Amino acid sequence: MMHGARRWYFPDGYLPKGRKNDLSSHESICILNANEEDAEIKITLFFEDEDPISFEVTVPSRRDIHIRLDKKEIVGFKLPREKPYGVMLESNIPIIAQLSRMDVSEDHYTLMTTIGYWED
Repeated sequence: MMHGARRWYFPDGYLPKGRKNDLSSHESICILNANEEDAEIKITLFFEDEDPISFEVTVPSRRDIHIRLDKKEIVGFKLPREKPYGVMLESNIPIIAQLSRMDVSEDHYTLMTTIGYWED
């Protein structure tokens, strides 16, 4: 039995500005592959006023990864801060996905996490 879905959507992406001590505001795409084979995943970011940008990741079988979208060395480009975007994940096998946002731009920290819309 395979666990999860092949396509995931998160329409509310937003990389906040802000840095406190050694923390910076960021978003992470969290992917759980609970299956017995590796997941090859294409991640596409959609913007209001420019063409989509895509990158690919592999999630080994029975592993969980967290992709920090503010890390150019991980995603391959510099994601602009304070610019709305949407996320689509397409996987060769079913996966479970979540989007988390840490905002440290105010005196208090805010953490938001959501499970997106999925389909097979």
